[in-house]
Amino acid sequence: MFSYIHRKKTIYRALVFIFIYFNALFTFAVIYILLDMMNLGSLNDHYASPMHQEQPLDLITRSLYFSAITLLSVGYGDVTPFGLARAFAIIEALFGYLLPVIIVIQFLPHQNHDENEYPMN
Repeated sequence: MFSYIHRKKTIYRALVFIFIYFNALFTFAVIYILLDMMNLGSLNDHYASPMHQEQPLDLITRSLYFSAITLLSVGYGDVTPFGLARAFAIIEALFGYLLPVIIVIQFLPHQNHDENEYPMN
Protein backbone atom coordinates (compact mmCIF):
# COMPACT_ATOMS: atom_id res chain seq x y z
CA MET A 1 0.00 0.00 0.00
CA PHE A 2 2.80 2.43 0.92
CA SER A 3 4.60 1.62 -2.32
CA TYR A 4 1.50 2.43 -4.38
CA ILE A 5 0.96 5.76 -2.62
CA HIS A 6 4.65 6.64 -2.92
CA ARG A 7 4.61 5.79 -6.62
CA LYS A 8 1.55 8.00 -7.21
CA LYS A 9 3.19 10.90 -5.37
CA THR A 10 6.38 10.44 -7.38
CA ILE A 11 4.51 10.42 -10.69
CA TYR A 12 2.52 13.48 -9.63
CA ARG A 13 5.67 15.36 -8.66
CA ALA A 14 7.38 14.40 -11.93
CA LEU A 15 4.39 15.67 -13.93
CA VAL A 16 4.41 18.93 -11.97
CA PHE A 17 8.14 19.24 -12.66
CA ILE A 18 7.59 18.74 -16.42
CA PHE A 19 4.68 21.18 -16.41
CA ILE A 20 6.74 23.85 -14.66
CA TYR A 21 9.63 23.36 -17.09
CA PHE A 22 7.41 23.64 -20.18
CA ASN A 23 5.59 26.61 -18.68
CA ALA A 24 8.91 28.39 -18.06
CA LEU A 25 10.16 27.51 -21.54
CA PHE A 26 7.08 28.95 -23.28
CA THR A 27 6.90 31.98 -20.98
CA PHE A 28 10.48 33.00 -21.69
CA ALA A 29 9.99 32.33 -25.42
CA VAL A 30 7.05 34.75 -25.40
CA ILE A 31 9.17 37.30 -23.52
CA TYR A 32 11.91 37.04 -26.18
CA ILE A 33 9.32 37.47 -28.96
CA LEU A 34 7.84 40.55 -27.25
CA LEU A 35 11.27 42.07 -26.67
CA ASP A 36 12.10 41.61 -30.33
CA MET A 37 8.78 43.10 -31.47
CA MET A 38 9.26 46.15 -29.23
CA ASN A 39 12.91 46.54 -30.36
CA LEU A 40 14.16 46.20 -26.77
CA GLY A 41 16.20 43.04 -27.36
CA SER A 42 16.80 40.43 -29.99
CA LEU A 43 18.09 36.93 -30.53
CA ASN A 44 20.55 36.66 -33.40
CA ASP A 45 21.19 33.33 -35.09
CA HIS A 46 24.78 33.30 -36.35
CA TYR A 47 24.10 30.62 -38.97
CA ALA A 48 20.95 32.07 -40.57
CA SER A 49 20.84 34.82 -43.17
CA PRO A 50 19.45 38.23 -42.11
CA MET A 51 16.56 37.78 -44.56
CA HIS A 52 15.68 34.44 -42.99
CA GLN A 53 15.77 35.93 -39.48
CA GLU A 54 13.19 38.56 -40.42
CA GLN A 55 10.47 35.95 -41.00
CA PRO A 56 7.83 35.76 -38.23
CA LEU A 57 7.95 31.96 -38.04
CA ASP A 58 11.72 32.07 -37.58
CA LEU A 59 11.32 34.49 -34.67
CA ILE A 60 8.97 32.04 -32.95
CA THR A 61 11.12 28.96 -33.54
CA ARG A 62 14.34 30.81 -32.66
CA SER A 63 12.79 32.06 -29.40
CA LEU A 64 11.55 28.58 -28.46
CA TYR A 65 14.92 27.04 -29.34
CA PHE A 66 16.92 29.64 -27.41
CA SER A 67 14.60 29.35 -24.42
CA ALA A 68 14.97 25.56 -24.32
CA ILE A 69 18.75 25.67 -24.74
CA THR A 70 19.09 28.32 -22.03
CA LEU A 71 16.66 26.73 -19.56
CA LEU A 72 18.32 23.33 -19.89
CA SER A 73 21.81 24.89 -19.53
CA VAL A 74 23.09 23.58 -22.86
CA GLY A 75 24.12 26.87 -24.48
CA TYR A 76 25.45 25.92 -27.91
CA GLY A 77 26.37 29.51 -28.77
CA ASP A 78 24.66 29.58 -32.16
CA VAL A 79 22.02 32.08 -30.95
CA THR A 80 23.08 35.16 -29.01
CA PRO A 81 20.83 37.53 -27.05
CA PHE A 82 21.22 41.29 -27.34
CA GLY A 83 19.70 44.17 -25.39
CA LEU A 84 17.23 43.29 -22.64
CA ALA A 85 17.12 39.71 -23.92
CA ARG A 86 20.49 39.22 -22.18
CA ALA A 87 19.00 40.05 -18.79
CA PHE A 88 16.11 37.66 -19.33
CA ALA A 89 18.52 34.96 -20.51
CA ILE A 90 20.40 35.31 -17.21
CA ILE A 91 17.16 35.03 -15.24
CA GLU A 92 16.09 32.01 -17.28
CA ALA A 93 19.46 30.30 -16.80
CA LEU A 94 19.28 30.90 -13.05
CA PHE A 95 15.76 29.46 -13.01
CA GLY A 96 17.01 26.48 -15.02
CA TYR A 97 19.77 25.85 -12.47
CA LEU A 98 17.59 26.21 -9.38
CA LEU A 99 14.46 24.36 -10.48
CA PRO A 100 16.04 20.87 -10.47
CA VAL A 101 17.45 21.49 -6.99
CA ILE A 102 14.02 22.46 -5.69
CA ILE A 103 12.45 19.40 -7.28
CA VAL A 104 15.13 17.02 -5.93
CA ILE A 105 14.58 18.41 -2.44
CA GLN A 106 10.89 17.57 -2.85
CA PHE A 107 11.79 13.94 -3.61
CA LEU A 108 13.95 13.56 -0.50
CA PRO A 109 12.22 11.89 2.43
CA HIS A 110 11.07 14.31 5.08
CA GLN A 111 11.96 13.42 8.66
CA ASN A 112 9.77 14.49 11.52
CA HIS A 113 11.73 14.97 14.71
CA ASP A 114 10.11 14.86 18.13
CA GLU A 115 11.02 17.48 20.65
CA ASN A 116 11.92 14.66 23.07
CA GLU A 117 14.42 13.23 20.62
CA TYR A 118 16.84 16.11 21.18
CA PRO A 119 16.42 17.17 24.80
CA MET A 120 17.71 20.60 25.69
CA ASN A 121 19.71 20.80 28.91
